[in-house]
Amino acid sequence: MTDVRIRELDWYLRDHLFRQANKGRQEFEQRVLPSELVKTYLRYRNDDLDQISQLVDIVVGNLLHQLVIKKKDVDSFELSGTLKRLQCSKCYYVSILAEAEEIACLRCNSRTLDEFPKKSIKH
Repeated sequence: MTDVRIRELDWYLRDHLFRQANKGRQEFEQRVLPSELVKTYLRYRNDDLDQISQLVDIVVGNLLHQLVIKKKDVDSFELSGTLKRLQCSKCYYVSILAEAEEIACLRCNSRTLDEFPKKSIKH
């Protein structure tokens, strides 16, 4: 597994968790995440489900360590808190961060992040 594939899946999994949380879902089963990612993201449609499962295991372990999620039981976890989607004002990367994480771009580590998408002021 390459570091690039792990970082890429980290972003897609965070995006998936963010979107699901916005729909009210807080609990997730690790064994069904690979198939959910295949159904949701065109990027993974033609990938091997076993490879995606291996990557999901690595990324879930990282997210547990970073306190983004917490274990519920052997095969399930829940979000530790609210996820925020922020865009770096330096490199424009969209980071999805948990309350427990330091506010810094996941690509360039800049601390100058703005809400994404930006809220427009209506007159």
